[in-house]
Amino acid sequence: PLKSNSLDQIKFTENSNFRGLVDSLSNDTNAIYDREELAKKILEEDPIYKENWSSSLFPSLNPISSKDTINFSIIEGNETYFFNFWGTFNWGFGPRWGRMHRGLDLELKMRDTVRSTFNGIVRYAGFNSGGYGNCVIIRHFNGIETLYGHLDKLLVKPGQLVIASEIIGLGGTTGRSNGPHLHFETRYKGKAFDPLKIFNKGSYDIRSNYLMLVKKDITDPYIPSKTKKYHTVKSGETLSHIAKKHKTTVSKIQKLNKLKNPNLINVGQRIRVR
Repeated sequence: PLKSNSLDQIKFTENSNFRGLVDSLSNDTNAIYDREELAKKILEEDPIYKENWSSSLFPSLNPISSKDTINFSIIEGNETYFFNFWGTFNWGFGPRWGRMHRGLDLELKMRDTVRSTFNGIVRYAGFNSGGYGNCVIIRHFNGIETLYGHLDKLLVKPGQLVIASEIIGLGGTTGRSNGPHLHFETRYKGKAFDPLKIFNKGSYDIRSNYLMLVKKDITDPYIPSKTKKYHTVKSGETLSHIAKKHKTTVSKIQKLNKLKNPNLINVGQRIRVR
């Protein structure tokens, strides 16, 4: 086994296989080593971690050009992975309520344990006022980062080496959240892509050991602006007539205006139709 004082005996270079080393150590129950020292070496020497290592939430980069194809080796050797799932898939990746939802929402109970998806080093662990609440971002040896949002409690710190399935926090509802759930994202150089490009929905196992990304995978789709629109009720008009005129439904108008009785509208009343 690798002893705690033996890391300095390894020749760390740009070509050092840190990924393989961490894989080997994580699978050797007899290995004794200094994690902090190893993490420091990795951050200093491994190209994956030397590039754009930042304390900010996301670097402002355009990592894939229109002609590029980026290939990732998701799992190598004896590496393991862990998908956090408690039985309920609330929402997927894509447009939602007029804006982009860049991850998966997975229902959990308060203080359920949240675990690292792959081996990696924590880049960010703190409270984000932009909506994520207590949030952890881990950069992995495969070049992908994973984000875990709305946590109740953080159990890791930036610069910490974590192994797949190790606990990194407790689930919660901090930030912009309407109930306990985990917001889970996968990103490449700050740009989000659908986690279901890596995982199968339902079984949540790895789709393939390899992943290919192109520019459209990290480019937000066009989302039409949902500008509010109103109608002023005229004499003789009914809610059904108004709905037909604005190509919507009576039930949608009722919901927008909190109208319990569709027959109780008045001349001159301003009604939202979109």
